[in-house]
Amino acid sequence: MSFLINFVGRHALRLRALHRSSQANNTLHPGGSSLLTQPTWSGRVFAKLLLLSVVLICFASPCGAQEKGQQEAEAQSNYNWKVATLGGTQYWTDISVVGGWRIQKNGYWGHFRLLDNENVRQAWGSLKACKVELAAHTKNGNVNSYKGNVVILLHGLCRSWKSMNPMAEHLKSNGYQVINFRYASSREEVAIHAMRLRGIVDSLPDAVTEINFVGHSLGNIVVRHYVADCNNSKSLDLDPRINRMVMLGPPNQGSRMARILKNSVAFKMVTGASGAQLSSGFHELESHLATPDFPFGIVAGNLGHEDAPWGNILLPGPDDFTVSKKETMLPGATDFLVRPLVHTTMMRQEEVLEATVRFLKSGYFISADKVNPIGAQPLQKAKQ
Repeated sequence: MSFLINFVGRHALRLRALHRSSQANNTLHPGGSSLLTQPTWSGRVFAKLLLLSVVLICFASPCGAQEKGQQEAEAQSNYNWKVATLGGTQYWTDISVVGGWRIQKNGYWGHFRLLDNENVRQAWGSLKACKVELAAHTKNGNVNSYKGNVVILLHGLCRSWKSMNPMAEHLKSNGYQVINFRYASSREEVAIHAMRLRGIVDSLPDAVTEINFVGHSLGNIVVRHYVADCNNSKSLDLDPRINRMVMLGPPNQGSRMARILKNSVAFKMVTGASGAQLSSGFHELESHLATPDFPFGIVAGNLGHEDAPWGNILLPGPDDFTVSKKETMLPGATDFLVRPLVHTTMMRQEEVLEATVRFLKSGYFISADKVNPIGAQPLQKAKQ
């Protein structure tokens, strides 16, 4: 604002000097009209600039106060009704998670909200406002920070955090603290999901001594993108506390079913940007994925096998009705568990729950003498 006023002022003075010079040298025009009755071009511009300068000066103080007030308002939350929410399904992504309290960003409107550990909205508005409110609750003892062994869960495409609840409860009963990461899986690209995951990992306090991941379907691709981001960054290192990871039905080689449905209007509308990346865009996405350099195990379905002959006829070989066994494979896996599992329900099967805990604790799904690693040799690509 001060820049505009100075600009107008300088040019107004320059034109005023020009006007006086013209008035001194040409008191009368040839027709006998004075400058008072027929103002020159410089006089007209001077008058307009002078008027603009007055207007700007009149509004300078209020605007300055408004800008200051806006900055102060960023630290204040909008008036909030403490209403119960669904906790974030397809349109909300976790930005920060502390002791079950979470700040989330809306994938459509871009605003933020703070939820407590019962999914009740405690504040909404700007990110800064939600952080201030969270800090106040933490100071008052309402929020307990994470410590010890933490497992971060990541749900699949078009699913929600609720699909991972059985896994979360089972892990808690075995002594783990759990962060059930919530992200708008179909609204943004995998790179954005990975960036949000990085924010969650980086914000974990020093009291957390071990970090593990359990992903279902797309959630595993998000973790692989996060690992690649760390490996390719000069300023960002992979957190040394990361211990192990369990991949449930991961489309590590892309998804044939997604490629079959890629031209479907319904598929595009429902699965969004991430669905497109798993189908026609997987070749480009794959270049941004890393093989984890920490121990990881894979759980795959083998429907269509002789023990379970009712697999998906659109997928070659054994499958979980959505992802084929071959598509789940990734060289370097410490253990590979294959069972007659359905993709959409495998994460709540008792056998999978128990195998997950064994792997996180000991590095194998069944026992040390029954590990089934996937060698580092290149895999034959799954059928397109």
